[in-house]
Amino acid sequence: MKKKLTGSVLTKSEEKLIEALKVSETVKLAALKVGIKTKTAYNMLYRLRRKYLKARRFVNYVEAQKRRHDLVTMVLTHRMMERELEDDEDFD
Repeated sequence: MKKKLTGSVLTKSEEKLIEALKVSETVKLAALKVGIKTKTAYNMLYRLRRKYLKARRFVNYVEAQKRRHDLVTMVLTHRMMERELEDDEDFD
């Protein structure tokens, strides 16, 4: 079962804009559907890109550490497996 990233990752207005962008041809049309100004939509997209890049840098850093250190790999893999098991229990 796929999980949807919501809550602390994206604001409700960012989620609405992304949903509107999926079905709109332009940012301007998406902004109209959501009820915000075009400049606001572009500002939101700029912030979303910055959030993504920040998260991507962190993921790349963790992956680099895993490649360098076997102990980090074991700890992260163990914790990830525990988290996946907890998530599976939440869906039962």
